[in-house]
Amino acid sequence: KYMKRRFILILHNLSDFYKHNKRIINFIIQLAISILLIILLLNLIDIPDMLLLLKNINVYYFILLLILITIDRIFMAYKWLLLLRVKYKNISFFTVIKIYYVGTFVGFFLPTTVGGDLVRVLKLQKEKHKGSDALSSVILERILGFIASAILASITTILLIFLFKLNIWHFLIIAAVVLFVLALILIISFNKTLVSKIEKSEKLSGNFLVNNLKKFYLSYAEYKDNKGLIALFLILSIIEQLIPVIANYLAALALSLKIPLIYFTLITPTVQLISKVPISFEGIGVTEGLMVYFFTLLGLAKTDAFSIGILGHIAVIIATLPALVFYFRDIKASLMQDKNEVKR
Repeated sequence: KYMKRRFILILHNLSDFYKHNKRIINFIIQLAISILLIILLLNLIDIPDMLLLLKNINVYYFILLLILITIDRIFMAYKWLLLLRVKYKNISFFTVIKIYYVGTFVGFFLPTTVGGDLVRVLKLQKEKHKGSDALSSVILERILGFIASAILASITTILLIFLFKLNIWHFLIIAAVVLFVLALILIISFNKTLVSKIEKSEKLSGNFLVNNLKKFYLSYAEYKDNKGLIALFLILSIIEQLIPVIANYLAALALSLKIPLIYFTLITPTVQLISKVPISFEGIGVTEGLMVYFFTLLGLAKTDAFSIGILGHIAVIIATLPALVFYFRDIKASLMQDKNEVKR
């Protein structure tokens, strides 16, 4: 009995410790998974060959890769702007680009998989916009982005199965399940009966937390009257899913690897979908692992696949560096504002 009580007490203490340090623990776990996966993958590839590939990068194609990633960031900011304009008619495109860049960059260093999204919400609040409206736009953006990714991954996986005779039905099932679940969530969340019940409920205004949740949901539910916008956003998101395809192709060319574009067209969407699941730190390790897996199935070199994945991550970090300019400008403006308030 003593040992049983002792064991229960330890479990209780561990549970409390996890609750109070959830974000940091999740960050450490994800980082550990990324490191472990990279170490395992390094044992499967030829490291000298990889270093030689990375050493002899074609600068021309690498610059094109950075430009493409920059265009992708601006395009994502534009899509978000479409959602924000429903709430904030006068918000500028430049403001949204700035917030998107800062959110992406700062999100790299936050102990949570949604750190970048949280930064975006807080930055919008600082611009004197409602937090519930900012959060609802980000949540809808994420849901529609995942749906678009699952649609494209389902199509390309079917093509891989039938054109290349690959036994990868499990990836098709994953993509189909993600698509079904998120589509169902989207439909239910916009259900008129549910919206009206929550809108009229007085019980849901009983305390601060529940009242804020109600505000968020009602802000989110406003998008149900913008079906054309949602359809446009989804189409643009599907188009945007093709940008990583070209990015991986450019990364291969930067490494002087002659790999047909069709391979990246069929592989990348599934890699992108699974990499978005918060398993590892920023998808590092998972992306490279999936690239190696698919390249092996297609008879291509593991070292080439791993090198393309690594170069892609390096390019994303470099292309996001302009966020530092926006970040330090905001700090400077904030310090100047504080200084002026002190003088008054």
